[in-house]
Amino acid sequence: MEYTLKQSNNYLLTHAGRINMQYRPRYHFAPPVGWMNDPNGVCYFRGAMHVFYQYYPYDSCWGPMHWGHAYTRDNCVFHHCKVALAPDRADESGCFSGGAIVNKDELVLMYTKHYETADEKLETQGMAYSSDGVHFSKREAPVIGTADLPEGVSKQDFRDPNPVRIGGEYFIFVGSKSESGGGLVLVYSSADGKKFRYRNKISSPYFGEMGECPDFFTLDGKDVLLVSAVNLKEEGTRFKGCNSSLYLVGKFDPATCTFETEHCDEIDCGHDFYAPQTCLDGEGRRIMVAWMEMWGKEYFLHKAHHGYNGALTYPRVLSVQDGLLYQTPAPGVEKYRRAADLSQAVSKCLDFTAVLSEGGYVGIGNASDGEDRILFGLRGGRLYMDTSRMKNAPQGVRVSKFTYGQEVRVRVLSDVSSLEVFADGGKETFTERHYFDGEKVCIQSSGVRFEECYELDIPQEDFTILG
Repeated sequence: MEYTLKQSNNYLLTHAGRINMQYRPRYHFAPPVGWMNDPNGVCYFRGAMHVFYQYYPYDSCWGPMHWGHAYTRDNCVFHHCKVALAPDRADESGCFSGGAIVNKDELVLMYTKHYETADEKLETQGMAYSSDGVHFSKREAPVIGTADLPEGVSKQDFRDPNPVRIGGEYFIFVGSKSESGGGLVLVYSSADGKKFRYRNKISSPYFGEMGECPDFFTLDGKDVLLVSAVNLKEEGTRFKGCNSSLYLVGKFDPATCTFETEHCDEIDCGHDFYAPQTCLDGEGRRIMVAWMEMWGKEYFLHKAHHGYNGALTYPRVLSVQDGLLYQTPAPGVEKYRRAADLSQAVSKCLDFTAVLSEGGYVGIGNASDGEDRILFGLRGGRLYMDTSRMKNAPQGVRVSKFTYGQEVRVRVLSDVSSLEVFADGGKETFTERHYFDGEKVCIQSSGVRFEECYELDIPQEDFTILG
């Protein structure tokens, strides 16, 4: 099957919203039809945050990758746009992940040109341009090709370019691995943003077998590098998934393109968080979103034939405090709040704050079946998340990296099919998918002091395709 932009957009215009809405998130982005995974090209352009994403419109499972597109002005309500990129060139079997950079009135996307046949697999870096942020024209030749790779680096796994400007110069961080199988991030630079040269490689024992989806930024006086590591081995309570998303806090030297790591840790402790990407919003805040799923699992919505699969985390504001990366919910949900009584059955869309005492817990679950629930609490001074009790798509138990003593304050964002818990002012987070039947949930608790408790009245999703 050949894939073209016209074909994908015709399909999108015809099929958007023709999905089962039973578990559809209300204020977390999900595709209008089909499959999505990594967020791509996250940027602030013309007064809105634009999110592109890995997309296969024709089925709710992974297929030849396109770039879907949406934008939001309040972090809660997303507007669907036409497909931005399709694998329609001779050297593309898929348009894999990448980033974006804004040059005055032009939006530039960098993406991986993935080419694969029965006999060959190559990945190079491509570029596309837009003056309106919706319609893109591709540069024909790769911006960075296999000839630009250093010796000893895989030509088959070389993807996810992250473009940034540092001191008037363009730098590209690209995920890669060595031919011997260790994860890397390759660094390229350019004076004009058009011709790039290889500068150096960044390695870490925490990059696993492949360093995917790098994202570099400077925040609160520190340089930060996000990397999603493939098959990173478990270490205590960390890195429990088949893949893990990490942050490295330290110092990047543009002259040598080296990164001196001061602290490295997992970004999210939950089961469903991968490939985070960031941008600055209109107020200068560093905002992060991630794929709210994980590889190597059975996808409940696909198996149930709901017509779509995948979602994004709620946008998070990042900060660096005492050498650690903190995450808090971005502004937006506040305007949709109404007071909630958690002693009664409530909406699945919730925003509440609670203080957990040692031994305390909160259970959120099926209003008609008290055993069908997701549970989090404080035990032995550590926060834990237990998803093993859910009847639909149970997973397991995850435990916090940090010890909190006799109590910890958490902020909780619940949607129709997701839960995000922010502990101790955002020192660490847990992200989970859940699929409870019924329109409402019940809250069970013990050893908990609830503070602010709200239900969220989010406008009905509009499946109009813009552009």
